[in-house]
Amino acid sequence: HAMHNGCMNDALNPEPVIDGFGPVRQLGHVVEDIDTEIERWKREENLGPWMVMRNVHLPCIYRGKKSKPVINVGLAYRGETQIELIQQINEDPSPYLEVIKSGNYGLHHTAHLCDNIHKDVDRAVGQGLEVVCDIRMMGARYVYLQSPDGGPYVEFLPASLMMRSMFKQGIAASTRWDGKAKNMTINLQNVFTILGSMPSAAGAWLSQR
Repeated sequence: HAMHNGCMNDALNPEPVIDGFGPVRQLGHVVEDIDTEIERWKREENLGPWMVMRNVHLPCIYRGKKSKPVINVGLAYRGETQIELIQQINEDPSPYLEVIKSGNYGLHHTAHLCDNIHKDVDRAVGQGLEVVCDIRMMGARYVYLQSPDGGPYVEFLPASLMMRSMFKQGIAASTRWDGKAKNMTINLQNVFTILGSMPSAAGAWLSQR
């Protein structure tokens, strides 16, 4: 585990992979077991509260082919930065499965919020990045890009009203966290998009008093 050798603090302050797209707003980590890792981040980094979304379906085009990875996601906040833990629970090809197959768990991507994700993706491709995974859900788009020679992923997230609200409420909840609040869990077994869960996700933070 890369994260066990004292480099977690570096992982909380990485350099942006790409310039000109605003600050890094999310650090995404691929993990073997989300529940174990959330407890470790609570204990070692005093990070919380955590929202857990299980069975999130991600219909996408991955390296030119259709795929539908299913993941469990844990979200918490350090300052204005969202910490995301991802555990893939099926075998569909994805940027996460690449990590799982290599066993190289840890920091997987940095992410930026984009006011116009389509324009920003085009601009990044113009700067030499390649679109690796293009996720489309309910009219929203989430895109993983990578340099042609590999290296860390950069993700573009849509700066929708719901996404901004989720960040705002999560950041506020983290300032009130007393180290004791239980994880909030949203199971999307019967909801096929993370977008459908976002209003309840944003609302869930409000109950953290």
